[in-house]
Amino acid sequence: MLKRIRTQDIKLGMFLHKLEGSWFSHPFWKRKLLLEDPEMLATLKASSVEWVVIDIARGADVGVAAPTPAPSRVVSIAEPRERLFGRAGATIARRAAPQPVERPFDPLSKDRLPIRAEMVHAQRLARKSGRTMRKLFEDARLGKAVKAAKLESMVDEISSSVQRNPHAFMAIARMKNSGEYLYQHALSVCALMIGLAQQMHLPAEEIREAGLAGLLMDMGMAHVPQEVWDKQEQLTPEEWELVKSHTSLAHEFLTLGGEIPGTVLDVCLHHHERLDGSGYPHALAGDQIGLFARMAAICDTYDAMTSSRLHRNGEDPSRALLMIDENVGKLFDGEIFQAFQRAVGIYPIGSLVRLRSHRLAIVVEQNPDDLTLPRVRPFYSLTDRSFEKCEDIDLGNCFGADQIITRETPEGWDMAEWPAMSAKLLAVAG
Repeated sequence: MLKRIRTQDIKLGMFLHKLEGSWFSHPFWKRKLLLEDPEMLATLKASSVEWVVIDIARGADVGVAAPTPAPSRVVSIAEPRERLFGRAGATIARRAAPQPVERPFDPLSKDRLPIRAEMVHAQRLARKSGRTMRKLFEDARLGKAVKAAKLESMVDEISSSVQRNPHAFMAIARMKNSGEYLYQHALSVCALMIGLAQQMHLPAEEIREAGLAGLLMDMGMAHVPQEVWDKQEQLTPEEWELVKSHTSLAHEFLTLGGEIPGTVLDVCLHHHERLDGSGYPHALAGDQIGLFARMAAICDTYDAMTSSRLHRNGEDPSRALLMIDENVGKLFDGEIFQAFQRAVGIYPIGSLVRLRSHRLAIVVEQNPDDLTLPRVRPFYSLTDRSFEKCEDIDLGNCFGADQIITRETPEGWDMAEWPAMSAKLLAVAG
């Protein structure tokens, strides 16, 4: 049974069914939970949420102790099975072995998972989110206003995936289909913005807004003809001006809905501004550019560089980081870039590297204590020119038995199917 109460009347033992008010003011990612932590209780009461809905069937009522579950019936071994199940049931019961109860996966769970386990959930989430973004862009082309409420669960689930494993969803989102680049780019930047915001220890409300900004900042491209933004030849001056207009178009279009936070609108307008004033649309410089727009500049550039398009192959993630680093202080914020590097790693998940043992390997996990010594998964012997069984090496704990010699590119080894191949390599047990 649901009951609406004031936030100040909430107490430990209550089951929160819903937090009322703006989604962006909610202090927790998970909207349904049993309130057992005094610190969470204090955070909720200090928030701007005035009313909540509790479920008194699953937790305490106002002024009533939390309900205790009714004791399950204890069956005496002397009680005839026929009385409980009937004769047929007794036969089945004797034959059937007890089966463990499998709990359904909670997409909002934040319990840490290894990348192999999280890849399964990330792939499912990426497919579902891709369909949502495709519909969102189609609606935008028709002039339908974007409602932030429709994107709540997507941002929450992507954030939860990033918290379970900060690299799985990013690795999946980087594998784009040429015909759906815009939608998949939006998902990639959303995950990168969330990962960066978490690395910067921003509060939950701002992490939400960072994720939403990643999803929506290129919404103006829905109003740019596809033959222009997908053109393989160099754009004419007129076409380039049309592409640049996507920032203003997104800002104007999303403002019409009336639900999008101002910080998100600012990112839509200014994510192509650069510290030295060389960006667009307003040639802002330095502190004139907001924090979220400076974050978005790095996330957007990194994903655009590492993504393959119809007319070019994407850069290796490690190479993209080096190219951004060369422009720190001129185009990009140095402190934010350091946090971004910690979020994705010097050798990002999915990077192709060559080992001292004359093998090619894929980076499968970061080492937070030393970003130069990740966990890698060798899969190809350069000596034998053959694939080999995947067995992971923790370079930070192998006492120098092996090490990364250089970064490699899939194109350099004629790996045309690297996106699909890397996904399989990340999913196998090492």
